[in-house]
Amino acid sequence: MAGTTWIGPGRLWTIASQPASRDFVTVFNLRLPRIVSSLICGGSLAVAGALFQAVFRNPIADPSILGISSAADFFKLGGALLLPWLPGRNWVLALIGGLVALTILTSGKALRDPYRLIIVGVALDATFVGLARLVSSGQAAQVMQSTFNAVTWRDTVALLILGLLGLVVALLLAPWANYLKLADTALQTIGVPVRVIRWSLLLLGMYLAVSVTAIVGTIPFVGIVIPNLARRFVGHDYQTLIPFSMLAGAWLMLAADTLGRTIIVPSEISAATMMAVIGGPFVIILLQRGRGFHGITTR
Repeated sequence: MAGTTWIGPGRLWTIASQPASRDFVTVFNLRLPRIVSSLICGGSLAVAGALFQAVFRNPIADPSILGISSAADFFKLGGALLLPWLPGRNWVLALIGGLVALTILTSGKALRDPYRLIIVGVALDATFVGLARLVSSGQAAQVMQSTFNAVTWRDTVALLILGLLGLVVALLLAPWANYLKLADTALQTIGVPVRVIRWSLLLLGMYLAVSVTAIVGTIPFVGIVIPNLARRFVGHDYQTLIPFSMLAGAWLMLAADTLGRTIIVPSEISAATMMAVIGGPFVIILLQRGRGFHGITTR
């Protein structure tokens, strides 16, 4: 009902039987795919953040600040310029970009040092954002332009297929994340394949993040805010934390997008900008406290 023009419940019921009307197009071809897309994207990003935090044992590990999403954005942009004929190029190139960033991130000593990990990730993110600006002739960074404004039903269906597939797998693999609370030596002693678990969860988190980036763009901080709040409300068991993050992330993204498109009607604020305003202070408070919520240590 909310948007540039308000469509009340009575009118909404009436236009449902008038497919040729302007209001029908507004609600069912513009607003509804945007709502569904924001729900899927929010859930996917929140779960991706939770998986990265489980693997890296770091409460601010998230694809959006570790360079995964910006690498996917850069490769997607390069594909649009160099391979416009490639079917499904946005997702394919975004996936390659995510794999490249993940390989760089997990090589060397960064994986064993939480501070080094974040610094390397931030440097990666800045590098790929700079490259994207260079390729796009210095235009504004895509991270602040990521929006659901131009999402179509075709994009929404793609998000549904990619997102739901990843989210179902995340629910199935949630018990694996619980294993990573123990030290690697302890897990190896009882025969748990630590490397397989770690890379499975990393690849799944990367897949969820780049699937969103390929269609909508980079949206920051969802994967930090929601998992940390989830630990406060439902505890540290990933079999509970993952589904809670999925639902809460969907709600947060929908709320951010709805506020962004209604707060300064007829203009709008992108979902990425809204999440930067919400998530930035959250991360500052989290780090200033010295500890995460409910004992998730940041050092």
